[in-house]
Amino acid sequence: MLASSVAVSAGMIAAGAAGAAVAADANISGAKAVLVDGPLKHGQFIDVATTRGGKRSTERAQGGIIQLKTGDQTLDTYCIDLHNPTQRGAKYQETGWESSSLAGNEDAGRILWILQHSYPQVSAGQLAKDTQIGGLSEDEAAAGTQAAIWHFSDGADAVPEDGKANELTKYLIKNAQQLEEPKPTLSLAPTSVSGKSGALLGPITVTTNGSSVDLAVDADGAKAGLTITDKAGKAITSAKPGEEIYAKAPVGGTHGTATIKATTAAQVSVGRAFTGVNADNVHSQTLILAGSEAVPATAGVTVNWAPAGPIPAVTSKVDCVQGAVVVTATNNGDQDYTFTLNGKTYTVKPGGTTSVPIKVEEDKPYHFTVTGPNGFKQDIQGVLNCKTDTAITTPGSSESPKPSPSPSSSTGGGTGGSTGGSTGGGLAFTGGGSETPWLAGTAGALLIAGGGAVFALRRRGRHSRTSA
Repeated sequence: MLASSVAVSAGMIAAGAAGAAVAADANISGAKAVLVDGPLKHGQFIDVATTRGGKRSTERAQGGIIQLKTGDQTLDTYCIDLHNPTQRGAKYQETGWESSSLAGNEDAGRILWILQHSYPQVSAGQLAKDTQIGGLSEDEAAAGTQAAIWHFSDGADAVPEDGKANELTKYLIKNAQQLEEPKPTLSLAPTSVSGKSGALLGPITVTTNGSSVDLAVDADGAKAGLTITDKAGKAITSAKPGEEIYAKAPVGGTHGTATIKATTAAQVSVGRAFTGVNADNVHSQTLILAGSEAVPATAGVTVNWAPAGPIPAVTSKVDCVQGAVVVTATNNGDQDYTFTLNGKTYTVKPGGTTSVPIKVEEDKPYHFTVTGPNGFKQDIQGVLNCKTDTAITTPGSSESPKPSPSPSSSTGGGTGGSTGGSTGGGLAFTGGGSETPWLAGTAGALLIAGGGAVFALRRRGRHSRTSA
């Protein structure tokens, strides 16, 4: 029996038949956004105690609401990735908790409770009444909320410098309860289907917060005669939440690969994670949604068909618990399907499925190209954003007086952050970034041995560091 082979290699795209390639981001689902550069929308300084190498130090950060832009709408978010920087102009993608720094975090549901019961979901005025913290401002509410989130997302001892904000932090930490992860804005599952020519391929389940989704096939699919149908085989162009759809493969002796696209406008659920990278595929600090409007969202499914032989369906998923990208190959053909991955060969029998985890390095881009019979080719690429802490060196122990408070971020004048510079820092710069530097606070100056000079490290992020 003739067996096909699949080559999976990093950083290299295998050759395939023209028109058979599937783009690396074809099946990425949910809302997309871009980091808004500039100061926090609302926030204040927070003292964060960290311990590294057995040494404990307190560093000063400015915590609060970071904004993302998607279409004409703006999304309010908080940081859940204290020790990693944001990257100026980074592009962000909605994702599930298991594919973010919240993977394996037993307190992730408590962060969702905080987001639902604090600012901006609850106004500063109402929050003041609920907590009996009189005169709570928006800046204080944002800082208090961020500090409470850091307690659960990063295990940080975060204390707002403002007394009212600190009271709010204590209230939120004390009362936070476990909640279930919110549903995605839009997803299609599975993200790849395959089968014989003329057959109904699926089912594909539609999950969305929107009232309905629009469905279409790409140019390759339309040219080949691929259609989208319901279970009875009736052609459809839209679907409701929870419905199952199918791909009707063209009849005949030809093979092909195409993509089904779903689009909608829907409210992103508070508590959805957003991971980001800059133009150079450098990881940008992971954020969590605090408030939004209806935004555009997309999802895709790869469809592969052939009259006979091995017919692969290949999917991938980031698994932060394993620190890996899990590649799953399903064979819906009538011959064995053989592929090699990380030096090992796997054979998938007709009707069978095999999943292989590929360990990848944290914060580093990965790129695999999967090729199969009849010119089938599918790219899998991204950046693993799983850990909330990276190998950042502890700053010098010499301390200097705290700087004067920055202008209120709500007026657009303030930036903040914590230790940075070429010597390394305990916290990363975060936020969209500002060109205005601020002197570092506690543990924020280094005494250069032998030179006798004290250099203040610059901060120019929001509640941590922004990388240019």
